[in-house]
Amino acid sequence: MKKLTALTTTALAASVALALTACGGQASSTSTSAAADFPKAGSTIEWIVPSAAGAGNDILARIVAPAMQEDLGANVKVVNKEGGSQVVGLNYVAQSKPDGLTFGNTNIPSILGRYLDPSKKAAFDRSSFAPIGSFATNSVVVGVNKDSPYNSIKELFDAVKAEPGKLTAATDSRAGDDHVNLRLLEKELGLDFNIVHYNSGADKVAAIVSGEVDFALGGVSSFFGQYKSGDIKLLTVIEDAASPFVPDVPTLKSAGYDMKPMASNFALSVPADTPAAVVATLEASLKKAAEDPAVQEKLKGAATQPTFVSASDTSKLWEEREALIKPVIDELLQEK
Repeated sequence: MKKLTALTTTALAASVALALTACGGQASSTSTSAAADFPKAGSTIEWIVPSAAGAGNDILARIVAPAMQEDLGANVKVVNKEGGSQVVGLNYVAQSKPDGLTFGNTNIPSILGRYLDPSKKAAFDRSSFAPIGSFATNSVVVGVNKDSPYNSIKELFDAVKAEPGKLTAATDSRAGDDHVNLRLLEKELGLDFNIVHYNSGADKVAAIVSGEVDFALGGVSSFFGQYKSGDIKLLTVIEDAASPFVPDVPTLKSAGYDMKPMASNFALSVPADTPAAVVATLEASLKKAAEDPAVQEKLKGAATQPTFVSASDTSKLWEEREALIKPVIDELLQEK
């Protein structure tokens, strides 16, 4: 993934205003006034997590929120709104008042499958949001049950090639990022998986632990606990360099497979039309929190890499990933 560089404070405000203007945001004199009053002392800002308490997004939100709360001087309350493969919570964010008092996880690329798949009936798309930035990244790994006969990614992929369409691969949703990434592996490496969809990341991991499926693909943080306990074996990290969280797990590249790295960004967004200056205030607070050593230590403890990405660069990343992934999702939706 292309390395993104944080902007200077001056350029930051300018880039946010430009990005919001392009996305339908409003940068005007009223924005300056809003920023001066935002947030009011004692006000409550809702951080909407579109998944269950205890899930990955929730854990990370509760690590970062206290630091933002201290910086902003307002109560930053983590609120779980699960359901519909995250669509319920994402709808809530998109339809909230654009006053900066509501933001939520719009992780890239997982959000793409939520609105590019018509069957999920999302009431939003990319233009419904204005990113405030991304605070961490999550490398993608391939995991199998502890008793799996496969002890390397080569052994697994050789078995797939020997019996195309037989080995089962779990995803957390149809047309989600797991599904897309599996299809990319199939296309690039000439493989054929029997893909099985579950309702959540927790269900997917449970299917691996129980041996219900042969393997699964997903963020290292979602497998980390079960990997440490010995319930799951990790066969590879789909990166060019080893993961600091699972340094003994070989990369796909080192195993001899030519595949672009896969990673997810934990991004946050407010509703579109939120004043640019308010977005800039939230962005600066998120940046400060993401660069706090205590916060970084806790994020690393949850097997995620602290990496701040600015609002404008998050917008660009979202647009680029949508352009790359939309044709894959369109193809998936044509399958029965």
